[in-house]
Amino acid sequence: MIEIRTMSKNEMEQAVRLSDETFRDTKQVSMLTAFPTVFDARLNQSFGAFEGEKLVAFMGLVPSVIRIAAAKLSVLSLGSVCTHPDYRGMKIASTMLQEVLVHADRIGSSVLLVSGDGPLYMRSGCHHFGRVTRFVLSANQEKLRSFTANPDFAIRRIRSEDWFRLHDAASNRTVRYEQGVTELAALIDSEAIASCCHMQHAVFAAFESDSIAAYAVIAVPMQGGDGKEEAPFVVEWGGGAEALAAVFHHVLREQKLDCLEVPVLWYETELLQVLAEFPNKKMRNHGTVHIVNPERLYSELLPYLKEKSSAAASRLSLRRSSDGGATLLMDGEEAAILNGEELVALLFDPEVEINVPEPLQDLLDKLFPVPFPHAGGLNFV
Repeated sequence: MIEIRTMSKNEMEQAVRLSDETFRDTKQVSMLTAFPTVFDARLNQSFGAFEGEKLVAFMGLVPSVIRIAAAKLSVLSLGSVCTHPDYRGMKIASTMLQEVLVHADRIGSSVLLVSGDGPLYMRSGCHHFGRVTRFVLSANQEKLRSFTANPDFAIRRIRSEDWFRLHDAASNRTVRYEQGVTELAALIDSEAIASCCHMQHAVFAAFESDSIAAYAVIAVPMQGGDGKEEAPFVVEWGGGAEALAAVFHHVLREQKLDCLEVPVLWYETELLQVLAEFPNKKMRNHGTVHIVNPERLYSELLPYLKEKSSAAASRLSLRRSSDGGATLLMDGEEAAILNGEELVALLFDPEVEINVPEPLQDLLDKLFPVPFPHAGGLNFV
């Protein structure tokens, strides 16, 4: 008989071992090093499936708070999903995921982020979301070189005396995960998504006087590695667009990189404009999203939506439906019914066409889409 429940502290060693056997090779650090919060029993969020005392499947859950201007979203991230080879094909993961979704609602989460997009997740109401432009930069691009000529910026690696300034720069982002000083340092040190690609972090900043004008956490090839598996990429960044471009060019030269990939979200308009001439491809945000509770999510978003249009925000409300979607109410009256995919598109996609009555569409245009941080950044699970 298989028992599904949250993990205790003395069971986490089994979870680490199963995760390492599933996801890591001999050149990669343990999942415990890269994703310590997944295996932190003090949070009491991650789930295991047990046969007796043996762990046969695992799902890691990590709670976070995402800031969108004045709004604070209660977010869970799901990752390190694995099943022992002897127990695959028994639908254990499907049963666990349903338990996870019930748990997410019970503890007050509004959104579940999932690192994957396989059938297991798509069947359970997870959807692709958002819009990202992934630029490819190289050191010999003339326009990029022009930003480095700015004498106001001194560009170098982050040092131990920079943590408060780095945290200030990160906290100035309107859309972000909440990160304290020590949490920011821990996330940079763990190299979560970089380690998945056999890479390590390099953190550079453009200093202007005694403050940071821009910074970037970049996944670069491991020292002594062949660097051929993935192109180097920007994990997370903050600050002014032109200062960032100077940082990117500096890193390309110092690290002797052939190219650097930069994911820019649809609302990051200044950087989109600065990088507009460089090669790029359109993508979605990382992984998938599941709306745990549409009513709760709308309530959490209200401080931000009221800043956009207080009148429109006060006229709209959401009522959850059993299929993962929601009923949209305008002035308390039912105005449209959206399925889960349509709801996610309405909330997060800048180019979306949903068939709703014109008065409701006018109201929605004033409020949506909502900006959301890149799910493949430092807080990736």
